[in-house]
Amino acid sequence: MKTLHLLRHAKSDWSDPSTPDRERSLNERGKRARHDVARHVDGWPVDLVVCSTARRARATAEPVARVLRCPVRFDAALYDAGGDVRSVVSLVRELPDDAATVMVIGHNPWIEELTDLLCGTSPRYPTAALGTVELDVHAWREVGAGSGRLVRHVTPAELRAH
Repeated sequence: MKTLHLLRHAKSDWSDPSTPDRERSLNERGKRARHDVARHVDGWPVDLVVCSTARRARATAEPVARVLRCPVRFDAALYDAGGDVRSVVSLVRELPDDAATVMVIGHNPWIEELTDLLCGTSPRYPTAALGTVELDVHAWREVGAGSGRLVRHVTPAELRAH
């Protein structure tokens, strides 16, 4: 059994249209949401965080990785994947098998597409939404269509309501 937490980056700042997409930072709402997520996952057993290299994803990861106290790997493939979920599946299949639980921090549309591929359906992932997929596999290389089930999904609005 493997567990995959999928976290969409928090809300980014669009105030300067000349800022390249990869370099957009978080707006104030995004900064609050990343801390809400960090409080939510504090104490979770996570072996590895793999994060997109986009600035907004890295900024989302900072407080989350701090409370998880696990290694963080930044991977440009998570940004470059764009709408190609196959490249994200390839990345997941190459995860180290000694990591039983991994959090991936990245972008839509591939987060929703990956959840749908693994579980047969997907909820919406607004910014800073977090889904947890339990995978019925012994090794990451076995991950594929239908190998998982969504066991948890939470949005920043739901976290603030508690």
